Amino acid sequence: IFFISVGAGIDFGLIASVPGLILGMTVVVVAVKLGVLYAVGGIFRQPRAARDLTAFALAQVGEFAFVLFSVADQGRILPPDKTGPLVAVTALSMGLTPLMLLVHDKLAARCNQVRPEGRAADEIDEHDNPVIIAGYGRVGHIIGRLLGTQQVRCTVIDMDADQVELFRKLGLKVFYGDASREDLLHAAGAGQAKLFILAVDDEEKSLEIAETVRRHYPNLPIMARAAGRIHAYKLMQRGFTDVWRETLDSSLEMGIAALRRVGLGAYEARRAARRFRALDEATVRELVEVWGDEPKYIAAARQRIEILDRAVQGADGHGGPDSAWDTTNLAREVRGESP
Repeated sequence: IFFISVGAGIDFGLIASVPGLILGMTVVVVAVKLGVLYAVGGIFRQPRAARDLTAFALAQVGEFAFVLFSVADQGRILPPDKTGPLVAVTALSMGLTPLMLLVHDKLAARCNQVRPEGRAADEIDEHDNPVIIAGYGRVGHIIGRLLGTQQVRCTVIDMDADQVELFRKLGLKVFYGDASREDLLHAAGAGQAKLFILAVDDEEKSLEIAETVRRHYPNLPIMARAAGRIHAYKLMQRGFTDVWRETLDSSLEMGIAALRRVGLGAYEARRAARRFRALDEATVRELVEVWGDEPKYIAAARQRIEILDRAVQGADGHGGPDSAWDTTNLAREVRGESP
């Protein structure tokens, strides 16, 4: 009721009588506050994107100014000819907020196309490769090299300029650019590609790229790398089912080696790992349905942990060691050595 009454009390006749003064005061206040917010963000080491958004979103005069000006007017601290223009400036600056956010979005889109150092995205000259790889870091470059050994041609896009230059020095063809841009995907031949491999390590950028590909190229299959279980949930909730957790295989291989070190046979260790993987993947796909509801998620996760433990422990049907198909022990037996 207070804000409605304040809004109803804005003197539009005053604004119409001195529009230059009111507009000039508004521009000055917004510009000063924009600069102060941007400077404060820099002091607290906010990322540039967050600093920009904070400054543009909060550059208007706060609504609490209405309260202060009302008190100043009623208490005769300031005369009406002073509080009137100040209330008008406050209201006008708040009305400019949507326009400020539109300006921010335009600037952010332009900054995404050109790096702060001034480097524009590369012009992609490969349009008919069957596979597009977004992200050529510790996961993407292994996938790309493996495909290359089988003569599968890939168009590789990465937005880390230093990494792109390094791979080029090594003789690998990598294009610099942001794969969340539809024009860049089109230039890379996404309309004709058979597979899109999403190997970007930044989770938010990964989701942005995945949604862009799905929106513009709905028939292009996507294999998505997930940094972990939570990232996998986010991808699956958006409808992406071919999701690969980057640490799962290496963790299982390390677990197999640990089981071998404590006495299990090679086949038994690998069979346990295969069983664990199948059940864990099923667990992720089941728990994604309740992820976000903590009580339900915790209850379901506890139940799945118990099921997984029992299933893996009972997979062999016995509790003793199993050295069947253990080539290491077989080789020792052939040599007459004790296993």
